Amino acid sequence: MKKIVIIPNTSKDPDYQYTNVVIGLLMSRADIRMSNAHARIGEHDKRITFCDEQSLFSGADMAITLGGDGTLLSAATAVSLHNIPILGINLGRLGFLAEIEPDDIAYYIRKLFDGEYHIENRIMLQADVMRNGESIVQFHALNDIVVSRASLSRLLNIKLLVDGHILDAFYSDGVILSTPTGSTAYSLSAGGPILDPSLDALLMTPICPHTMHARSMVLPLDRVYSVTLGEQDALSSTVTADGKTGIGLTEGDVVEIKRSPYTTKLIKIAGKTFYDTVRQKISERGINE
Repeated sequence: MKKIVIIPNTSKDPDYQYTNVVIGLLMSRADIRMSNAHARIGEHDKRITFCDEQSLFSGADMAITLGGDGTLLSAATAVSLHNIPILGINLGRLGFLAEIEPDDIAYYIRKLFDGEYHIENRIMLQADVMRNGESIVQFHALNDIVVSRASLSRLLNIKLLVDGHILDAFYSDGVILSTPTGSTAYSLSAGGPILDPSLDALLMTPICPHTMHARSMVLPLDRVYSVTLGEQDALSSTVTADGKTGIGLTEGDVVEIKRSPYTTKLIKIAGKTFYDTVRQKISERGINE
C-alpha cells in the first residue's frame, strides 16, 4: 500500500472537516501518516500513524496538503529533500499551486489511485548566508528568496553580483530572487513579469527601487548570484525563503543564491494548464469576488 502523508492547515480546516474526507477516501487504499501535532484528530484512530517531524516523510510515497499555497510552500522543502511528489487541495482564496478545489476531492482522489496524473518538476533556489567565508545557514525555496529591510523605514544599499561580477546596484526596500513558479507571487506584486514555470531561469525584481532604471531581469540559472548590503544596512535587514523561514543579517554578510539540487514534484491531476490558472486566478481576480 502507498504511504501518504497528510498535511492539514488547521487555520483553514479547524475542525478537520476536509481532512477527514481525505482520510475516509484513503483509508482502505493507503497507509496514512500525519504529524504528532494533529494527534487530536484521533489519537486512537488506527487508520493513521502519527510521527514526529523528523520521520514524517521517511519512506513516504507522496504528500497531500490541505490549505492554501502557503501550506504547500511550507511542505515543499521537506518533500523535495525526500524526493516525493505533493498534491495540494486548495482551502484558501487564491490557490495558484494547490491543484484541487474542495468540491472535487472525491473525484480526484479516485483519479490519483487510478494513476491518472502526471508530475511537474519545479525548480527550487538555494540560498546560503555567508559569514566570514562560511555558510552559517542554508535555505531551499520553491517560490523565492527575499533580502529586505526588517523594521526601519530606510532604503537599503543593495549590490547584486553574478559569479563575482557586479550586475547592478540600487537603493530599495529589498530584492526578490524568484523561480518561474514564484513569478506569480511576491515578485508579481513588486511589478515583475510572469514566467512560464517550465522555463530554466531566475527572476530578479527590486522592491520599491529609488531609481529610474532598476527593473526586473530574467537571468540564467547556471550562475551564482550574490547580494551584498551597505555597511549599516545589514543590521536592519533579513533574508527569507518562501516567506516562511529566515534570518537577520549582520555587517559583512553575503547572501549567495543559486539553483537548488532539489526540485518540488507537483502532482498535476485537474487537467488545467499554467495559462488556464493565470487567467482564472489572476486575470479575472476580483471580478467575481
